[in-house]
Amino acid sequence: MNGNPALQFFYDLPWGVLARNVEGVFYLCETLHFVGLCLLLGALLLVDLRPIGLWRGMRPADTFPFMRWAVIGFGINVITGFVMFCADPYNYWTNSAFHIKLILIVLAGLNLVWFLLMERRRVLALPDGAETGLATRISAALSLILWFAIIIAGRLLPSFEGDGGLFAPPIV
Repeated sequence: MNGNPALQFFYDLPWGVLARNVEGVFYLCETLHFVGLCLLLGALLLVDLRPIGLWRGMRPADTFPFMRWAVIGFGINVITGFVMFCADPYNYWTNSAFHIKLILIVLAGLNLVWFLLMERRRVLALPDGAETGLATRISAALSLILWFAIIIAGRLLPSFEGDGGLFAPPIV
């Protein structure tokens, strides 16, 4: 390949070589990426829907153990996503949907950090059946919105293949 040395670095990594040259590795990564997504989203539905107002009989703190599954799912997605990126970094980096997906993942991460630093203690202290505060409900809703948008951006990757990406110079 030629061009960007940073992209060439990823292209040359053993993970990319493996995904390109060993039949089935890329498809296995896609499948595991989906499994990770199911774990992540399934756990987040339980964790985020309670603060929004569902399952009032359950204490919000009782949903926190499911976060472990979300972390496992996210870890699977980071690893498999990295392997798939290394298989063809030039294709991914010139894809607007990929850029949008990365931006949304960063926003979801910032939302999580904000929740953990600002709202978690308040949620843990809530008694049974108590309603969460407005900031907690907004954070939970934002989490679900962002993760569904991340899924949509991922599904749009093939549609935007070769579009030059968000940072491409405008076509005149």
